[in-house]
Amino acid sequence: MNTENIKEREYIFVEKYVYDPILRILHWVNALSIFSLMLTIWLKNLLKPYDNWKEILYRYHILIGYVLTAGIILRVVWGFIGPEHAKFKNMINWKAYLKLLRTRKYDTSENWGHNKYAGLSYIFLFILMLYQAYSGLYLAAQKYEMSFFHYFVEYSAIKTPFAKLLSNIHEIVFYMTMIFTALHVIMLRFHEIISKSPLTQAMCNGIQYRKKNKS
Repeated sequence: MNTENIKEREYIFVEKYVYDPILRILHWVNALSIFSLMLTIWLKNLLKPYDNWKEILYRYHILIGYVLTAGIILRVVWGFIGPEHAKFKNMINWKAYLKLLRTRKYDTSENWGHNKYAGLSYIFLFILMLYQAYSGLYLAAQKYEMSFFHYFVEYSAIKTPFAKLLSNIHEIVFYMTMIFTALHVIMLRFHEIISKSPLTQAMCNGIQYRKKNKS
């Protein structure tokens, strides 16, 4: 294990290989898919000069949605069969939650893998993304016959009440995802500043750094 001395500090950094390649690939596939889906909405004004701009927009949105659906499903599967730090059970720290409820104090001790408090929010995000995958595939099948759901969903140019409900919630969750993404980036940078240790590269090379008091 490599260590790096930090001048004028009472600790050293230790490093550990934590995130496996499959986890990292799925992380970036899903992240880029979510960002690309956002782009299809943000850039819609550029397509308005075209007569069929809505169809162009939605078809690209649906195609990217296929990639995200595959990525989310694979990540959920990997969350059960993957290595230690990929598993969902290691993203939930019940001891830290109970301590917070009892003492109203955060456990500031560092652990390997996902942050002991942020892990729960990631699981919540996966649940939202599974809903997005289901609702997106349903709506794509009904309006464009573009998903395997079209075997079960009748094509209709007019949305049914159920489709309207799915669409409305789909849009709400989409904006919730935008907010989560922004907060994720901000909090990641915030923790890098507070802990004075690199965090972002962990999802690139799989290595995490933690502080250790000098002996």
